[in-house]
Amino acid sequence: MADDKTTENEDDKRPPLQAVAPDNKTPQFDQSLILKRMIDPVSGFYCLACTPDNGVTWLPQFTTMGKVYRKEDAENFVPLLQEWPIEKLKFKSPDGTAFYLSVSNDGQPVFTKVGDSQ
Repeated sequence: MADDKTTENEDDKRPPLQAVAPDNKTPQFDQSLILKRMIDPVSGFYCLACTPDNGVTWLPQFTTMGKVYRKEDAENFVPLLQEWPIEKLKFKSPDGTAFYLSVSNDGQPVFTKVGDSQ
């Protein structure tokens, strides 16, 4: 992590996150703003919640029913889904040799060693 930034992925379009320390300008500082254990208002069971606005509103993320997805989550998936269908996948064998996996016209898997002509 360079420059104390927590965003490490170069393809990530979000601005890098910076650590924020409490000072006299931040009267209330809650260290547990991510996955805080709270009561789910829908089910009444415990859930893990996050806040996008420093504790003003809390959004359940994980409940007894699993991960909670919202419209904003779906919008983040759209760029990933636009890359489908995938032409080939790259795999690495235990000895370090890399292979591409693709599909032939009749639906059969085809493995090609990376560097070989395809």
